[in-house]
Amino acid sequence: MDSFFSSKGFLKGASKKSLIAIFLVAIFAVGVSGMAMRKDVVLVYDGNEVKVSTFAGTVEALLIKEGIEIEEEDRVTPEPQERLQDGTRVIVHRAFEIKLVDGEEEEIIKTAERKVEDLLNILEIKLGEEDKIEPHLQAAIHPGEVVKIVRVTKEVVTEDQEIPFQTTMKYNDDMDYGKINRLQEGRTGFKEIELQVTYENGVEVAREVIGEKIIQEATNEIVEKGTARMLLTSRGDTRRYKDVVVMEASAYTAGYESTGKKPGDPFYGITRSGTQVRPGVVAVDPRVIPLGTKLYIESMDRTASYGMASAEDTGGSIIGNKIDLYFEDRDAALRFGRRNVKVYILE
Repeated sequence: MDSFFSSKGFLKGASKKSLIAIFLVAIFAVGVSGMAMRKDVVLVYDGNEVKVSTFAGTVEALLIKEGIEIEEEDRVTPEPQERLQDGTRVIVHRAFEIKLVDGEEEEIIKTAERKVEDLLNILEIKLGEEDKIEPHLQAAIHPGEVVKIVRVTKEVVTEDQEIPFQTTMKYNDDMDYGKINRLQEGRTGFKEIELQVTYENGVEVAREVIGEKIIQEATNEIVEKGTARMLLTSRGDTRRYKDVVVMEASAYTAGYESTGKKPGDPFYGITRSGTQVRPGVVAVDPRVIPLGTKLYIESMDRTASYGMASAEDTGGSIIGNKIDLYFEDRDAALRFGRRNVKVYILE
């Protein structure tokens, strides 16, 4: 009796069934594999954001498949060599032109960096501790931006400087006015100073004194100056005076026209000081020139000067910088009239 397994009919039937099963399994496996290889990603470029289903294995393959050209200066995230995962977000950062000024050098460059700090890192530009940069490191970069780096350096230098001497003035009332006597010569001193000099792009912008050492002290000059004023009178005498004032001068006599008194009046010819009026006596405002002050009256119009005088009288109209000169003769008083004179206040 033939075995069931050796039956030709049975084998023929079994072979057909196996082939069909294997074929169905293969189709299923290919379908599952294809579904596993397809990825849904997001692609952001040139202002567009699109969802893409792709079988591409890497970022670079995706960009090629989608026909997106990448320039050398453009930047892509993730990196082109990275493998795509389901849900990957691929962003193309297009490069743009900016001006980079680094110290005294400037150039136009293309960059896809969006932050100043990232720009410096990609260009391998290092900043010193004192260097300045505009905009600041965390600032965003825009097309046409100017990124400026100011290179700051400092150095310490030593300089010698003069110390000027001062002049001390002493006044001597016993020395003729304006005369100068040097009591001690002045001498310039010297000092050594330490300076910190700051440069921006090689140009000096600041100096700061950080140290100082006196090498030689300055010696002050001492000068003596005379304050005694000397006057040469019309008679050739020399007199010292304390001050000189320009005053409006008038003339008076002891008569009734000037004083309102006549001979026989007990106060006729008597001054405010109680003295007998005489040539050389003048009337003043005591608030300006105290009574008893010795004066010299000098003409200012090339006429003869009144000369030596004594402030002994007052007058009702003699107020402020006014002075009344006594004359014995009324005609002489009238000729004098009213004029400006220099009044020297004698010592």
